[in-house]
Amino acid sequence: MVRHVVIFTWIDGVSGEQVERFRQAADHMASQLRDLTVIQHGPDLHFRDGNGDYALVATFSDRQAWHTYQAHPVHKAFVRDFVTPIQAARCTIQF
Repeated sequence: MVRHVVIFTWIDGVSGEQVERFRQAADHMASQLRDLTVIQHGPDLHFRDGNGDYALVATFSDRQAWHTYQAHPVHKAFVRDFVTPIQAARCTIQF
């Protein structure tokens, strides 16, 4: 099993509507990709200063499934249309 964790920081001025569109798009993307077995995501709860704005955790059966996801046109469209326009920074890890 491989878990892919992404912590996003949004650009200044991102609206709640933009974040909601991102959330809906992440769920839609997950429904389209058979290599993605579980996805969990949501906004930061603001328990600590300095956190990112939003986190996404995706689970894959193995490394090859993760690679397939990374290269999939649906994932690439999600990044292009819903991530890049509002992302200031991100941090990722796979474990």
